[in-house]
This record gives sequence, C-alpha cells and structure tokens, in this order.
Amino acid sequence: MLKHKLNIVLLILFAAFLASCMKKNTMKDRADDVKESIVAKTNKGTFLIIKEEVFQAVSKSDNGGFRRITGYTEERISSYDLNTGALIKRIDLGEVRENNCAFLGYTEGKLWYKSIDVKLGFHARDPGTLDVIITQDKITEMNPVLKNNLSQPDWNALQRFYGFDSYKKMPMVSDNEGFVYYIDPVSLKAEKSQESIKNFDFDNNCLSTSMNTEVNTNLNLSGSPRNNIKYFSKDIKDPSFLKGDFLKSSNEMTSDQANPSYFAVYRSEIEGYKREIDSMKKILESADTSATDRNSKINISFKTTRAETKIKYLNDRIKYANDNINRYSDDKLYDIVTADNCVFILSQSDVTDKAKCIVSKVMLNADTTVSLKWQTELTDFFRDPDKGFDKSSFEVVFSKGNPDLNTMRVVENGEKLVFIFMLKAACIDIATGKILWTIDL
Repeated sequence: MLKHKLNIVLLILFAAFLASCMKKNTMKDRADDVKESIVAKTNKGTFLIIKEEVFQAVSKSDNGGFRRITGYTEERISSYDLNTGALIKRIDLGEVRENNCAFLGYTEGKLWYKSIDVKLGFHARDPGTLDVIITQDKITEMNPVLKNNLSQPDWNALQRFYGFDSYKKMPMVSDNEGFVYYIDPVSLKAEKSQESIKNFDFDNNCLSTSMNTEVNTNLNLSGSPRNNIKYFSKDIKDPSFLKGDFLKSSNEMTSDQANPSYFAVYRSEIEGYKREIDSMKKILESADTSATDRNSKINISFKTTRAETKIKYLNDRIKYANDNINRYSDDKLYDIVTADNCVFILSQSDVTDKAKCIVSKVMLNADTTVSLKWQTELTDFFRDPDKGFDKSSFEVVFSKGNPDLNTMRVVENGEKLVFIFMLKAACIDIATGKILWTIDL
C-alpha cells in the first residue's frame, strides 16, 4: 500500500516537472502569436505597440502524425522603440479568460483599453511606458452618469459593449442599460449617442492582388507565376514580381492616413467649380444696371440670369462632390499609398521551399507608367514558413508553446514600414528600402 502511494506521488511530481518544463516565461520567452500592432507617437518618441500571445501548453501528444496540444493563452503588451527596435516596456496581462484586456483604439498619446479586471476597467495607457494615464475612476468622476453604471461584459464579449470610432477618433462605451456614449479623449466628457458600437479593425488581411489608389481608381496584379501591374487598364510587363501581392495595412485607416490624395479628383473638381463661380460673380458685379434702352436691359437680364443659373448649378456640383467625400470618408481603408505616390508589393525570391520574402516599392507615375524604386530581401523571413523550416530544429526551438508562424501584420507611419511575420518584426526605411532593424517577438 505504501509502495502504491509512493508511485502516485512520484507520478504527480513527474507530471509537475513536465508541466514546469513546458511552462513559458511570459515576460521573456518568444511569443506564440501576434494580435494588434500599432504605431503610436508621443512627445517622447514613436513606438511600436504589439499585443503578443504566449501559449502555455499543459500537454502535448502525437498520434499517427496528428499533434494534440492542450493549454491556455496568456497575453502581454510590448512597446518597442520604432527607431531602434529596442524593447522599452512590457507588461503581463495574464490569462485571457481571467484578465482579458481588449484594445479599443488609439488617439494622440493614448492607447485605449477595456479590461475585465474591475480595478482597471476602461482606461488609457501611455504608448512608451504603458503606464495607465487615464483611469476609469477619472472618467466616471468627469461623468457622474457613468458612475457604477459602465457595462461589465464577459471576457469574450468586450468589443460588443466597448469600441472606437476611427473617423471621430473617439472611444465608445456603453452603460448597464445599453446606451452608448462617445468619450472625448481630451476633456473625457461623455456624449450620449444613437450610434451602435464600432470596433477598430487591426487584423485586416495584409495581402491582395488589387487595391485603390484614389476613389474609383483601381490597381491590379495579374499573371502567373510572375505578376505584373495593370494600371489604368494598361498591362505593364516590367517590373514583374514572382507571386506578388500588394501589401495593405493590418489596421484600418482614414482616407488621409491611407493616402492624402485619395480624394484628389473630388477636391480638384471643387476648386474648379469655385473658380467658375468667381467668374460668374464678376459678370454679375460688372452688369450695368443703369441702362435704360430696351435692348441693353434684355441683354443684361439674359447675362445675369445665365450667370445666376450657372452659379446654382456649380453649387449643386460642389455639394455632390462634398457628399461623395463625406460618404467615403467614413469607410475603413487599408490601401497604403505613400506621399510620393508609391505602393508596396510582397513577392518571393524563387520557387523553392525556402523562398525568401521580398518587399518592393513601386512608383505610380503621372503618365500611367510605373517604376521600381527599391527592392529589399528579408533574409530571415520564409514566404512559406512551414516549408522553410527544418522540422527537427523547429521542434527543438519551439518545444514550448504552440507558435503560429503564419500571422502577418503590416503597419507604417509615413517614414517606416513594419513587416511582422513568422513571429519576427522588420522595420524598413520607406525612402531607401534599408532594413533598419529586425527583432524576434
């Protein structure tokens, strides 16, 4: 009987030993997946904020080549210096089901979150230090109507009750009766709204064979295995890209963030209409209303009537153009077009299993031609990570956790493009194509 009890104790100790061997250090070990990636600027610098998942495996088994892994997910937020890639600050959020902390959106110098931890609740953090700089208590102090009245949903339903309006750049909250409020990110004043909760999209598919450079202006990649650009219905054979895709932003953007000239056509129309209105007004101002003979009066009346009619028509056209701008302004956009009218394309170096990722910057010229500005090969990024890795070394390196190497994120800030893939991040200088830094996540 004593021997039997001893065996049970040894089994328990051995199981505990195996579990400790598989346990990952949430603050130091490699991540297993990447959630939202945000570039945020403060008066102290520009930072890359990434929420990283760490999977804690409880058991692993193989049965006929089929792997079974059980465990739970913990999360952490890491702040990296965008200029150097250095880790500035990292915080452990804990197990998702017990401490879920949903990212809502970003305003100037503030990252907005909603945590199921009642001590944190709805709050904002500094992008560099990740310190809480606006507490839920401060928000309810400014808005007594929300005191003890903010909704407290389950861990997996936070974004049904809390959100972010990217067009207005304001977080959104709901109370216990289901009413929605906008929170001014500066004054913290709440404004009741009839709008439904909107959510910031951070996991858009980064790859596409088509994109819009302006309203109703489409760009395509076609061909196999090399793709070439189709621009204004013109097939451009050179440059071409092996299995190429346009790189799009993981995060939703406003039209001005995506491309300042996105509404160039409408804005140009409006300026033209305004110039014509000015010309019509000059005609009205120059009309000689003191004329007495009948023919002169008829002629003046005809000119003024025509000018007034034309002004009304032009004002209608201005309203139509502005209506289009307003209609499209609220759209979620993901197409990255640089200030010098360039786009980015991801292709691969060759057709082998170990093909590397290539990022290209392509200029869209005014004469509807294109030109290659630069190409950069990311030597540590396999286009197909499952085939690129040596399986035996993969098992050794990732003996803990359950890594997802296929998650891809792309973010940019006008000067730098950050490409996240295979649990690595690479920062590329947009002007030169130079790789500024590469880090493991």
